[in-house]
Amino acid sequence: MNFDAMKPEKISDIPIDTRYLYEIKYDGGSGFIVKKNNKVDIFHNGNNTPVTYRYPELVTNCLQYLKNGIYVSELIVPSNQFPNGDFDLFQKRQVENRFKINRRKQKLPVKAIIYDILHNGTDLKNDGLLKRKEILHKSVMDSNHIQVIESFKHPKKILDMKDTCEGIVIKELNSVYIHGKRTGWFKKRFNIERVVRFVDYEPTETGIVLLTEKQKRVNLAGKRSETARELINNEGYVDCEISFNKETGNGFRICNVKRLIIP
Repeated sequence: MNFDAMKPEKISDIPIDTRYLYEIKYDGGSGFIVKKNNKVDIFHNGNNTPVTYRYPELVTNCLQYLKNGIYVSELIVPSNQFPNGDFDLFQKRQVENRFKINRRKQKLPVKAIIYDILHNGTDLKNDGLLKRKEILHKSVMDSNHIQVIESFKHPKKILDMKDTCEGIVIKELNSVYIHGKRTGWFKKRFNIERVVRFVDYEPTETGIVLLTEKQKRVNLAGKRSETARELINNEGYVDCEISFNKETGNGFRICNVKRLIIP
């Protein structure tokens, strides 16, 4: 089974046309959910090894609120600051220890934003997007940990929310689903992306606060904070690709560390 998600092509201008649907670009991890009778499997994008055990709260909802099928979703951990997905908090759910999994499902519950369906007993990938959406809405009931993505006929509502979401995804109504390809889907990020060098840190309860030479501050939690701390201790710095809404005097507004650049 192919678990490579279809990828939107980056664009600089948002096309406005009746040929498109517009959706929020959530900030988490792409995931496939396979429901068959009393069994649910969850896969991360590009990996055929299931990670179902990491999301017990999601499995419970899938068993109750999903019809049989193969679904494509964005797995997110919402927060007050990032209601459309806090990437750092999602990274904190990527643990193997069962005790930690059970603790973090309480503090950092995952939600699956389901945006496509590929199979429901019949292969749907060659059907147009609009038909797949109709089937999707009949196959999923929204619950605490499952939500069908909201699609818009015009980008205005999403543009009005640009301070709280990573970007916008634009999809052709008649687009078929092609694993791993960039055909008929587009994305524009609202946030600025930049590589920033951090030279110091302050410990916190959940990780560290990274500091630039000008004392600009960025929070980093989870396992990546341990790696960043080690790099700063040993090398004197760590370079990070960050995504942020606006640069301020003491930091970056609505900022996520997308990845550490390991030398």
